[in-house]
Amino acid sequence: MSSKKRNYLPTAIAVYTTFFMCGIIMSISAQYKLQLAELWGEKGNIAAVLSVSSAVGVGGLIGTLAGPISDKFGRRFASIMACLCTVINFAGFMLAPNVTVAYICSLIGGIGNSFMNAGLTPSMQDAYPDKRSMLTVLTKFFVSMGQFVLPFVIVAFNASHISYKLAFWGLAVIYAIVGLACFFLPFPESGSQKRQGEKAAAPKVKMHITLEAVILGLMGFSTTALFMVWTNTNQELGKLYGLTNPALLQSVYAIASLVSVLTTSALVQKGLKESTVLTVYPAVTGAFLLLTYFIQTGPMVYAMAAVMGWFGAGGTMQLAVSLLAGLYPAHKATAISIVGLGNALSNWLIIRLCGTITATAGTNAPRVILLMNFVIAVIGVVFGLIVTASQKSRAKKGITSLEEVDNGVDDAVAAE
Repeated sequence: MSSKKRNYLPTAIAVYTTFFMCGIIMSISAQYKLQLAELWGEKGNIAAVLSVSSAVGVGGLIGTLAGPISDKFGRRFASIMACLCTVINFAGFMLAPNVTVAYICSLIGGIGNSFMNAGLTPSMQDAYPDKRSMLTVLTKFFVSMGQFVLPFVIVAFNASHISYKLAFWGLAVIYAIVGLACFFLPFPESGSQKRQGEKAAAPKVKMHITLEAVILGLMGFSTTALFMVWTNTNQELGKLYGLTNPALLQSVYAIASLVSVLTTSALVQKGLKESTVLTVYPAVTGAFLLLTYFIQTGPMVYAMAAVMGWFGAGGTMQLAVSLLAGLYPAHKATAISIVGLGNALSNWLIIRLCGTITATAGTNAPRVILLMNFVIAVIGVVFGLIVTASQKSRAKKGITSLEEVDNGVDDAVAAE
């Protein structure tokens, strides 16, 4: 049965519920760094928690094959694996007797992230191919919604004297429920599965890798690093700049991200080029990061939180995902895994660098991290310019896809 004739609304609800919870996941460890450090026998050692967080990137590198697995065995299998790994991650955090075990649990969570990107995101693209960019950016909306809700959950927990452990166990339970639901929910066939169902004489399609594809994959690194560095270090920066309640920075960031995702999605639907967003947004973010380094005031940190939410986390990674998936219509999950590889490198390398800077730079560490993030923003601008030039070159040649028919002909085939 074709995806157009099936009702994928229940699946969409499960998918976007998962991304909502993902938003909480991305920030919750950063909000409870001191508590987790104590739980793992490293009282007061924030750098140890950042090191554990960096293991998500290592897991993401290990989970790079999630894309090809999803394209071959389907979105359902990849989605179930994503939920299983996430359950192990957060249940493991609460049961881990030391940092080493917590690190392994975080690594498994990183593998789960890879399966999430390879299963959940392309499942919506396969179900609603005419709304690829909008649905991909919508994942960021729900992630941002989760990040927005998290501070209120923390306040409610503190006011009611509820242990933070309940939040971690709650995440594990919710992902277990979604994982079980994935066994029964309808999932669309992947592009490669559809091709396997065609007659034997149908030609095979292979991926043609170009500079544009590589850069879009690397954007998984640059776009993720910008907001991941911020969400993991903004509390310390706020305290350094004199804020009495730096937790509010997370709310400002999340609100700006929510509004940005909706606005950016609408603008892209009306014709704004994704490559333009991928160039302008990091440029604005970089400019404000530099201003925040020199202007050491509380109001400037709040302004930076808003700018980071709008321009640093306003769906830029999802736009890179959408562009790359559009270039490989029969191998969406594999293409998305390329961006996921950059995402994993970011989670591992950049967060680890933040931990090293925190451990060695003393009280000035948050400002040093600002400069590092500025460099990342500049790299993002360069990537955006390369993608823009590549798109113009493809347009002149009439190339819309980077998939080739494996019959000795090297011309790119038209997009489905």
